[in-house]
Amino acid sequence: MCRSPSVTINNYSVSSSSSKRVAVITSAKFESAIMLLQQIPTGPIILALFIIVALVGFVGMLGLIAFLFSRAAKRRTGDPERGRQMQQAAGQLGLSFSPTVQVGSVPFLAGYKLSEGHPSTVENLLTGQVNGLNVAVFDLAFRNAGGAVGYGSTTSRQTMFAVTSAQLNLPEFYLEPEGMSEKLLSEFSRIDIDFPERPVFSDRYLLYGADERAIRGLFSIGKLDFFEQNQGLSVFGRANLLLLHRSRTQAPPDQIAQYVNFLSFLHGVFRQR
Repeated sequence: MCRSPSVTINNYSVSSSSSKRVAVITSAKFESAIMLLQQIPTGPIILALFIIVALVGFVGMLGLIAFLFSRAAKRRTGDPERGRQMQQAAGQLGLSFSPTVQVGSVPFLAGYKLSEGHPSTVENLLTGQVNGLNVAVFDLAFRNAGGAVGYGSTTSRQTMFAVTSAQLNLPEFYLEPEGMSEKLLSEFSRIDIDFPERPVFSDRYLLYGADERAIRGLFSIGKLDFFEQNQGLSVFGRANLLLLHRSRTQAPPDQIAQYVNFLSFLHGVFRQR
């Protein structure tokens, strides 16, 4: 009688006939599993996956919309935490603090034309004396320039620093970083006052005002040197007033004292000798 040949695997003897039976059984189970899978309807599964993906996308979109609305509301109403920090800065400098005032109630903004947009509210107003000078620090909220009526629906803020002094006697002038107000120049017939002998200053800054001769006389070599070394400043001057800011930039509350010291230095640059 012939015996089926056998093989030894890990010290176990397995006949070739047994191996064939195992292979046949395994193949049959695999085919049965394939048939069962083929009988499962794929349409509902695909629909369920589509619904899950759509729900996840919808929830994500709702979250994004809520975030954008929250951010927009915050930009319109201001940041309460910043208000508390600005009030602390006022106390450290010995200045009075007002959380919100109307633009019309701030006298040194009268007649001031903001190139970035339309002023709407003065927030976190600090006023008083520092280094013997009357100073004011505030966040100016404004609607950005643009749109059919000249300004859009978005709101921006920037911290502004003001000083009034009897030692100032300035012609009205606006000084802004070059590139900000070319459109406004054409709209309001403003002329950029350049200094051909100072190309660095003329390339970096836009200087304009009604009395060009007086403004040229005001901007001496020392002042041109100062602004060439300090870029990105926006300055407005008129009579006994100086306004300083960086466009659409809010100063950190813990740096307000440094900015006020810089404002005092700027006052020294422009004061009468």
